Amino acid sequence: MYHEFSVIETFKVSWKLLKRNFAVIAVFSLVAFVTVFVLGFTTYNIFTDDVLASIAIIVLLIAVSFVFLGFIKLIFRLIDKDLYEFDLRDILPTPKMLASYLLLLIIVSALSVFLSHLIQNVDNELTQSILGILIGIFFQFFFIFYFPICTCFIVDDASGPFESVGQSFQLIKGNFFRYFILFVLIEIMLFIASLTLIGIIFVVPFVNIILVVAYRKLVYSHLDVDDDVSETI
Repeated sequence: MYHEFSVIETFKVSWKLLKRNFAVIAVFSLVAFVTVFVLGFTTYNIFTDDVLASIAIIVLLIAVSFVFLGFIKLIFRLIDKDLYEFDLRDILPTPKMLASYLLLLIIVSALSVFLSHLIQNVDNELTQSILGILIGIFFQFFFIFYFPICTCFIVDDASGPFESVGQSFQLIKGNFFRYFILFVLIEIMLFIASLTLIGIIFVVPFVNIILVVAYRKLVYSHLDVDDDVSETI
């Protein structure tokens, strides 16, 4: 049946999804962690030449984005697996997904850097400091609060980078307070997990599961349809 967006229900469904598919998620997370670690180690310890190091960093960014999008796509497939079967090819990000994600990431990051440098030309130090704090808060909030939903639209709806931003604002509107509570709880989880490496390895995948489930439940909360996420887990 239809359900409003609920933080508690989102956590329950996410936990059930993790328990039900723990082996698949654990294997993917382990492979992803090893892959990123090897690429990162190679980039920062082998490529000492500036040009090669720059190329290696770009390759590392693309690889990390590919793995991350693959994990998000895997979660969507696990949510819907009772509806259809899927194989390895179905969780590989498409070139469009990768391009949209990277373009959005680069644009927002570049805009943040540009505005930060721009305010340095302000003569008044107090005004400069206030503007710097406000810009920093805005972009950090966007990356943590809205960017995950943008990513879900890019993966689930094949949205473009700018389209995903507009869709994210529309999706969260009307459920802002509840989503904000979810956001705060996630931040607390990540802070506690950051105290140990094992905590990070376990909590980071779980947080991404929560965000994907939250996206799906937000989508259904805007539609007069059955809440498939809750009904199929």
